[in-house]
Formats: sequence, C-alpha cells, structure tokens
Amino acid sequence: MSKIKVVTIGRQYCSGGSDIGRSVAEKLGVKCYDREIVEMAAERSGISMADIKKYEESVLGPMAKPISFFSKEVTDITERIFAAETQVVMELAGKEPCVIVGRCADFILKNKVKTLNVFIYASEEKRLETAMGEKHNIPAEEAKPLLKKYDKKRSSYYNANTNKEWGRKASYDICLDSGKLGYEMCAQIIAHAVQISK
Repeated sequence: MSKIKVVTIGRQYCSGGSDIGRSVAEKLGVKCYDREIVEMAAERSGISMADIKKYEESVLGPMAKPISFFSKEVTDITERIFAAETQVVMELAGKEPCVIVGRCADFILKNKVKTLNVFIYASEEKRLETAMGEKHNIPAEEAKPLLKKYDKKRSSYYNANTNKEWGRKASYDICLDSGKLGYEMCAQIIAHAVQISK
C-alpha cells in the first residue's frame, strides 16, 4: 500500500459499500474490517453482540458529551460501544494498512494516519434492486422503508459523532455512484487512487 495507510468507506444502505471495501482490500493485498470491528468491540467492552446490534447506530450521539475511554463513568451503552469501536479502529489502523467500512473511521483516524475517505452511494432504484435481490432478499413492500430507516440511522450516528455531514461530498475525498459505475469499477478507482498517492 502507498502512503495512504487506511481506506475508510462510508456508504448508503444497499449501495454495495461492504462488497466494494472487500474488493479494494483484495486489490491492495490488505485486510478489510467491517462487522469484525463490532465483534472485537463486543469482546473488549463486555457488551453482548445482541446489545451492540441494538444500540450500535443509535441516534444518541456519544460525542455530544465528553468521553473518557478508560473511565468507569462511561456507563451509557452507546458511549461504551462508540468508545470500544474507537479503540479497535485506532489499533487496527496503527497495526497495518487496511480498509475500514463504516464506524466513523474517517473521523476517528483524522490526523492520526493518512486516509482516503470514500463515500459510496446509488440511486434509490438501484438500491431497491439490491435490497430485493438474492443477497438481501428483502420483500418488496419492506425494501423502501428499510432504505430510509438505515440511511437515517447511519446519518444520525455519523453526524452526532463527527464534525462532518454524512453523505455530503465535502466530507469525503471521493464519492462514487456504485449504481452507475458498478462495484468493480468503484473498487478499481479507489485502489488506483491509493496506489498512485504520494
């Protein structure tokens, strides 16, 4: 990997961000971390996976008040989850080059390692196709409400925990429409940007 050490990927729900992240990692010969971060955070914090899945992207913003990562005062579950995931992200980025999907990684790693911050999006039509397709198999009547629900959760979580706006192009280095470009082309563009970086 070049001087860019970590690729962070934000993504709309069902836009292919996780698949693209894995493809980028494969092209660069590095690891991709997505849900693995949640599992590592659960192990580290002592919070069950069930609770983490329930509260992980809560609209409650743990950064709304100061966090001490090692204090017993961090009792609110959303704060504990964000603190645990922050520690995991920082350790992974400090250990080796990698791709990290979601988890506010672009904000967490700001000024710590050189990152390429990417946002993946697609039209509602394309995302509905993905939602109802073989991978997700979401019933047609549930697909549209789920897109709105998960986009709102991700947006609220990101905006509450960072000083940036989720999905706004100024918040990222590259924004790619996976519906128009396709997953493979998106992955190629990102990998190439990393490889030619100075």
